[in-house]
Amino acid sequence: MTIKLIAIGKTDNKELQSLINEYAKRLGHYIRFEFDIIPDIKNTKNLSET
Repeated sequence: MTIKLIAIGKTDNKELQSLINEYAKRLGHYIRFEFDIIPDIKNTKNLSET
């Protein structure tokens, strides 16, 4: 079984990024773990809510 964590947008906070990497490293000893970052949407004014 693989657990995949999907995040929207990248973080600029270096401390948070290092904590995420440490958590993923610890989980890797027990399960298969993937962390994917989906880019943020740039132009939200052009999108409709429907």
